[in-house]
Amino acid sequence: MKNDQRLFFRIDVMMPCSYRIIPQEDLEKVVLPDNPDSKYIEEYFMQNLTQLDEQINEVIGQINQKSSLLASALMAMNSKINFMMQTIDASQLTRAIPQRLVNLSGGGISFNINEPVNLTDKVDLLIQPLENESPILVRCDVIQASPVVDDEECFNVSLSYQNLSEDDRRKLVFFIQSKEIEAARQQRDENAPGL
Repeated sequence: MKNDQRLFFRIDVMMPCSYRIIPQEDLEKVVLPDNPDSKYIEEYFMQNLTQLDEQINEVIGQINQKSSLLASALMAMNSKINFMMQTIDASQLTRAIPQRLVNLSGGGISFNINEPVNLTDKVDLLIQPLENESPILVRCDVIQASPVVDDEECFNVSLSYQNLSEDDRRKLVFFIQSKEIEAARQQRDENAPGL
């Protein structure tokens, strides 16, 4: 166990969180900059959407072999979504990061994914703890990856941040503290005697 694991409070919370698993053999090809700017983050996020679009087109091609009518309908819907995505600016795009239940601390994060991950892999994480601040893009070490008991296709991963900037760590700690204060107020209000 690392000495810094208990330096930060942990909290279960829904937050914008996207990830990309980087296999060990691809680490030299995929290098994150020390201080990614918003343009880099946007391109990084768009790369995920481009890969997803390629997967969708491949599946539509397979469907077309069975039903050209269904494939035409899916292609039309995909074209409409692509058109709408082209009209979204960078600030709106960060709002499109999927919401995910995470166990968050200033030193690491844990959440469920639907794909296996190896301890030798790295995970690039895109999270946005504070709504009016730029998102955080950080590479993470995989500390633990275990199957979820009641879902064979789901895995719980525990990640530790690599080289997280002090500014980004402050964002995380501020977010965690504000959520703890919010939960304490809610509990106090629930336990207050009625008038």
